[in-house]
Amino acid sequence: MMYLLAFSIFYILPQKHNCVRKLILDATYMEHILLAGDYPNLTHLELFNFKEEIVCYFTDKSQFQHIFQYQITDLILHNNDQNRVGTSLKIYNRNIYAHIIDLFQNLQHLRIITSSSVDEYPPLFLSWLPSTTYFTSTLTTLCINVFSFDDCVSLLDGRLKQLTTFNVQFYAIFTYMLIPNNI
Repeated sequence: MMYLLAFSIFYILPQKHNCVRKLILDATYMEHILLAGDYPNLTHLELFNFKEEIVCYFTDKSQFQHIFQYQITDLILHNNDQNRVGTSLKIYNRNIYAHIIDLFQNLQHLRIITSSSVDEYPPLFLSWLPSTTYFTSTLTTLCINVFSFDDCVSLLDGRLKQLTTFNVQFYAIFTYMLIPNNI
C-alpha cells in the first residue's frame, strides 16, 4: 500500500510541479520530493520532523539552493531537535540558525515551532551567531524561541524594520543589558 502511495506521488509531482505553491512534508522525504520537479512557483515550505541533519540542504552548495534562496517566502519548521546546553548549543546556533537566516533571502514569514514546551528545541542565541549573520529585510513575521530577554531586545534593535508580527518565547527572563528607550 505504501509503495503504491509513494509511486503515485512521484508519478504526479513531475507532471504538476509547475502548479505547486506550497509543500507540507516530513523533512525526511524533502530531498526525494524536491527532486521530483522544478517547482518554479513554490513559495511556502513547511517541514515536520526538522532535525539538525536537514540543514545540509540549507547551504549555498545545496542542489535546492535556488529554491530556498530566491523562492521561499514562508518557512515553518517543526523542530524535533532536543535542547542542548553549553558549547553544543553554541554550535547549534551557528550551524542551524545562521544557515537558515543567511540562505533564505526572500523570507517574509519564519516560524520555528515545537509541539510542546518552550525548552524542547534549542533557542536562538543572537550573541552566538556569527557577526556576518543578518536577517533579511523582507521578514515581516517571526515566531521563534530565544534564550533570554536580551536576545529578544537584540532582535528589536532596528535590524527587523519590516517586522509586523513578533511572537517569541523566552527560555530565561534575565537580562544583562540596558534596554534603550527607543524600543
